[in-house]
Amino acid sequence: MLASRRALQISPDPSLDQGWFRNYELSEYGGENSIDLEKPIDRPESSYDFISLSLVIEFVREDRKAFDELLRIGSDELIVHLTFTSGLKETDSRHTEEPTGDYGTYHDYGWDFDQWFGTKERGLSILVIDMPDPVTGDASHPFCFLFRQRSDAEEFHAVFDADPHATVRSYTLLPD
Repeated sequence: MLASRRALQISPDPSLDQGWFRNYELSEYGGENSIDLEKPIDRPESSYDFISLSLVIEFVREDRKAFDELLRIGSDELIVHLTFTSGLKETDSRHTEEPTGDYGTYHDYGWDFDQWFGTKERGLSILVIDMPDPVTGDASHPFCFLFRQRSDAEEFHAVFDADPHATVRSYTLLPD
């Protein structure tokens, strides 16, 4: 499912294997190939088919602008992989102008994250699953996938639905 995709991973996450993708790029904040999500991303439109942000977007003050940029550099076949520090424990998200909490986040996302980012208006299908992280075993951060292609959403749903370690928490399938 991923072998033909061009991937961008924002921040190292050992649960993804670069060998799964046709092309793979890692951005490590402050590192040699650092993409600052607070600024326009210096990549052409449609550069990536898979973008991963694991425990990242809540640290970006202007998260919706960053999300816009991520969608801009994503192709028509884009899949976005997100995890949130909040674990989506609340119904409503909370947003602040200054960093808060133990880790200095601007956003504490709840189940309304899809409304915050306007996923339905953008035609993005959503799959949220609970499963242990393949590296750490931690199951407190659901894996969220956003899809531009309905067929990708259906395929991912079938895979995770058949996995005995995964529980589908939410599935919003939008028409193509």
